[in-house]
Order: sequence, then structure tokens, then C-alpha cells
Amino acid sequence: MDIKKIKTELRDKLEEEIRRLEGIEARLRGSHSASFSEQAEEREEDEVDERLEEAVIHEIEMIKGALERIEAGAYQTCAACGGGISAKRLQAPP
Repeated sequence: MDIKKIKTELRDKLEEEIRRLEGIEARLRGSHSASFSEQAEEREEDEVDERLEEAVIHEIEMIKGALERIEAGAYQTCAACGGGISAKRLQAPP
């Protein structure tokens, strides 16, 4: 298994998720319309963005954790049981 390749892919995915988070946060900071009906729709969209933001933050944390395990030399070891992790599972996103 090519840990270097996995590390590169994780870093690329991390950068992608950070950009995605920045876009969500920019939308959440945006101003709302003067129209009450449009504001209601915008607030619903804000709720969706808030949930997306939570999911993206979680994804970022998982990727950072995987990168930390690679750096510590523990990437192929299960954090819960200490057993080995199959190569196929290691290639899956965190």
C-alpha cells in the first residue's frame, strides 16, 4: 500500500473541504433581503447551510485525524482495538 499516495489524496481532500467550508460560511455571513417572504426562504437555506457546515467540519476533523495517524506511524492500526486495518479499508475516505 502506498501511504504517500494516500497522504497526498487526504491533503487534497482536506484543501477541498476547507474551500467548501469557506463557501458555506460566506453564504451564512451574507445579508438578507428586505422582503419578509424572501427572508423566510433565505433562513431556510441558512438552516441547510448550517447542517452542511457541521458535516464539513466533521469531515475536516476526520481527515486531519487520519493525517495525524499517518505522521505518527499509526495509520494502519485501529484506534479502537489496536488491530491491523486492511489495505482496502485504508484506501476508503475517513
